[in-house]
Amino acid sequence: MPCEAVIRGVCPLLRNKWVDPAIVVVDKPMRYAIPILGGHHGGNEVAEILEKFGLKAIITTAMEYSEGLSIGIGCRKGVRVEDIVYAIKAALAESGYTLKDVRVIATAETKRGERELIEAVDSMKKPLVFVKNEDINSIYVPSKSEAKRVGLKSVAERCALFCSKEKKLIMPKRVYRGVTVAIAR
Repeated sequence: MPCEAVIRGVCPLLRNKWVDPAIVVVDKPMRYAIPILGGHHGGNEVAEILEKFGLKAIITTAMEYSEGLSIGIGCRKGVRVEDIVYAIKAALAESGYTLKDVRVIATAETKRGERELIEAVDSMKKPLVFVKNEDINSIYVPSKSEAKRVGLKSVAERCALFCSKEKKLIMPKRVYRGVTVAIAR
């Protein structure tokens, strides 16, 4: 159906990007799958799955096209918003970069409901991606792990690498105020 019909239909139901469902529109001839809501939260993935059935995924989220750094984050539940923001900015400064250089911030899918993390990333106006556990564990990083207690091989470095374009770690994990940060290009 037309995108505008879907938008008019769902608008009254929308609350915010963290709780709204992913919505993918398929055109009438079934040629295109277009995520119009929740691109980073399942929409792009659904559109790409539909490619297996012959549709073309039309991905329009800026992260897929922009250049820049990928930041991986690991933290304990309940860490303060200010500490997360401080950790990211400190890691960037230590590496000679600023928030303008950041393309995406990534963390484990187990962090999906952590209000402080979401609020911190929202305040920096960057996309936040939740990486699936199996994707995190599929990335090789020659380092010791801090995340075995939650069934992951590591969080910050692997999330940074998973969402990066060049798959090059430019700052191995460092801890600032209880927040682990790694940076990849």
